[in-house]
Amino acid sequence: MYKDFFGFKQPPFPITPNPNFFYLSSEHLEALDHLIYGINNGEGFLLLVGGIGTGKTTISRVLLEKLGDNLKTSLILNPFINELEFLQTILWDFGLIPEDNSKKSLLDQLNDFLLHDVAAKGKRALLIIDEAQNLGLDILEQVRILSNLETNKEKLLQILLIGQEELYFKLQLPELRQLNQRISVRYYLKPLKKKEVAEYIYHRINKGEPAVEIKFSKKAIKRIYKFSGGIPRVINMLCDRALLAAFVQEKTSISPVMVKKAEKSLRGENFDELDKEQEKRGLFKKIFKRKKAREMKNEFNL
Repeated sequence: MYKDFFGFKQPPFPITPNPNFFYLSSEHLEALDHLIYGINNGEGFLLLVGGIGTGKTTISRVLLEKLGDNLKTSLILNPFINELEFLQTILWDFGLIPEDNSKKSLLDQLNDFLLHDVAAKGKRALLIIDEAQNLGLDILEQVRILSNLETNKEKLLQILLIGQEELYFKLQLPELRQLNQRISVRYYLKPLKKKEVAEYIYHRINKGEPAVEIKFSKKAIKRIYKFSGGIPRVINMLCDRALLAAFVQEKTSISPVMVKKAEKSLRGENFDELDKEQEKRGLFKKIFKRKKAREMKNEFNL
């Protein structure tokens, strides 16, 4: 709606992962450095953990761009699959047609591909599993088995697990001790620091290439940080709504009042009455239960 008003060539705050809008904060830079180091050094297992909306998926996209064409990749985005579907998806991603429906045949086919079409040609293969906290224990055990695909010199398949904090705690389970011990590169991605929020916002604005100068007041940015906690996805949604409020008022400066409206929009201010109604219903239920209890006591002389 506001794109034409500000003259943006592209929306500055999309919530979908886009490497072109990637802001290299100190956290994101360090995470990338860890992962690139691990992959270039042939580490078998890598782990990237972070809260919802901190930019984990975007980092994986940037990582692939930086590593170039010498890397064969398979990307698992849907963790709600069984073991057979898991292996089949990996093969399809590598450009192979599964030859059989048994796990042994699929593993043999994958191993043959990694040996003759990847390692023999001086290339690497990387399996990225996003939202890995949702993987079942059976799939995680299958992931561990995949790490056994190796030669005397190197791992044939490197594996990057990406997930929310629950993944870290899941890996502490006794059943996953062997898998956890094999992870040699780990990074916990934290939200943006307070001083980085303004840089992040203007980085995104500039990437959108507006036709006019857009300013966020210091108090507006302070309010954005307080509400978002430095989480990029929440910042994106807040700034998107704040720009919409500015468009409605035909202004190019973003004030704290506009950010406050954006907060209410995200919270769903028009649901306040529904919340109050729900509270009333809960109160009525308590009163009704107490009344029934008194009636039963009187009836049975309790």
